Amino acid sequence: MGNEDTLQHIKDVELLILKDFIDICDENNIDYYLFFGTEIGAVRHQGFIPWDDDIDIMMFREDYEKFLKVMEEKNSEKYTVFDIRYDEHYFFQFGRLSLNGTYWAEYWDSQVPFKLGIHLDLFILDKVPDNKFKRFLYMRRCLVLCKLCSISSIKIEQYSNLVKTVTHLLHFIFNKIGLTPKYYQKKMLKLFRKYENQDCKYYADLTMNEQPYFKIEDLKPAKLVKFEDIYAKIPNNQEATLGQIFGDYMQLPPEEERVPHILNEIDFGKY
Repeated sequence: MGNEDTLQHIKDVELLILKDFIDICDENNIDYYLFFGTEIGAVRHQGFIPWDDDIDIMMFREDYEKFLKVMEEKNSEKYTVFDIRYDEHYFFQFGRLSLNGTYWAEYWDSQVPFKLGIHLDLFILDKVPDNKFKRFLYMRRCLVLCKLCSISSIKIEQYSNLVKTVTHLLHFIFNKIGLTPKYYQKKMLKLFRKYENQDCKYYADLTMNEQPYFKIEDLKPAKLVKFEDIYAKIPNNQEATLGQIFGDYMQLPPEEERVPHILNEIDFGKY
């Protein structure tokens, strides 16, 4: 199978997952939003960005928690939900809806015991302080904790040689003294939800390097737009969501940046 055929196959399977995900959300009154590159794809291409090979979803914390509960009760044989609460080795700070019987292997795959399938990425919006200085410090603290969790779990390869050497050394030290992903998971979840019951007007994905933040009206009410052969929800305000992160999101990036994930292995199973 050629690269173009493989990419199209990945998109087809991810679209299948997205359709199931939307059905679950609609049946249970759960809000979601296509986000990041998937939101760009919806707005600019009415579907996938041509070279993109993943689907990004954003959910407010209360909707994400409701989705987890629904999936727990559903006890699906078709899907596995990955979240830091379900697997002590899972080091990502966002959730994933993974299709059972498929296999998606990036560079870190051999370093962890869990096996990820073709999936949707489920990012989470948590409340952040209204005060600008408090918000900055809080979001930085969350980001540092995310980085430490990743370093404790795997040897990160995509940095410069110097940074890679330092992170590999820290990985060795952390594991020797017991600072495993499990140690950071509890701290992260508690910290991310620190302002959950407070009256805050700003929300953020606390795992992002760029650290943008949004008002609730930037997302709600959602807009229903065409995405491939279905209709899906995107945020209400593209300038506040996409513009804040990507700048001129309608402009195509340079050709050398139009690349999908680098995968060690992909298995579509029966799909």
